[in-house]
Amino acid sequence: MEVNVQPGNIATTSADVIVVNLFEGVTSPGGGTGAVDAALGGQISELIKLGDIKGKSGELTMLHTFGKLPAARVVVVGLGKQAEFDVDAIRNLSANLARALRKPGIKHVATICHGAGIGGLDPEGCAQAIAEGSLLGEYRFLKHKSSTEERDEIAKLTIVESDEARVAALSAAAARGAILGEATNRTRDLANEPSNHLYPSGLADVATKLGADLGMKVTVLEESD
Repeated sequence: MEVNVQPGNIATTSADVIVVNLFEGVTSPGGGTGAVDAALGGQISELIKLGDIKGKSGELTMLHTFGKLPAARVVVVGLGKQAEFDVDAIRNLSANLARALRKPGIKHVATICHGAGIGGLDPEGCAQAIAEGSLLGEYRFLKHKSSTEERDEIAKLTIVESDEARVAALSAAAARGAILGEATNRTRDLANEPSNHLYPSGLADVATKLGADLGMKVTVLEESD
C-alpha cells in the first residue's frame, strides 16, 4: 500500500472512497465531514437525525455519492466519545477500515486526518497512526494460497490535509507509520511461514541480509555457541 499526504479538500478529492468521521453525540458535523455533508445535500445530517449514524466507536456507514462528489463512495466512521479518543483508537479504526474496504473496485482510499481537528490530538501522531494502522489492517498471509483466492487489496491511501503548511510534517509522520506497519507485517510473514518452509538457518539468512542492508553487524549463534 502506497501512503501519501496531499493538501486539499476531502469533498473534492478524487478516490474510490473518501473517509470522514463523527464523534458520538455530535448532531451537526463540521470540518471535513461538514464539507462532505454539504456536498451531499445534508445526507449525513439527515442520517444523524434518523439515528442511523450515531458516531459510536467502530461504526462504519457507507454512502454512495451518485456523481455529487468526485469520489463514488463516502464512509463515515464513528470515533466514539471524544474524551476517550486517542492515537491508539486511530490506529485501531484505521486497521478496521482497511479490512472493511478491501473489496473489488476500491483501490484508492482518501481520508481526513482523524483526531487532528476537534479531536485536539497531535496531527503528526494522528497521521502516523493512520498509516501504521492501515498497513496492519491490510495484512494477509497469502503466500501459499491458490491463485483463485480473492486478493483484493487497497493500493493507495491518501491523507488529505486542508492546511497546506502542515503537509510536510504530516508526510514525514505518515512515512514513519508506514515503516512501522511494514516492519510488523514483515515479521508476521516470518511468523506465519510454515516450519517446513522456513528453517532456523533460513531465518538466520533473513536476519543477516537485513543487517547487511542496514549496515549492521550480525552474528549468528551455532549449536556449539
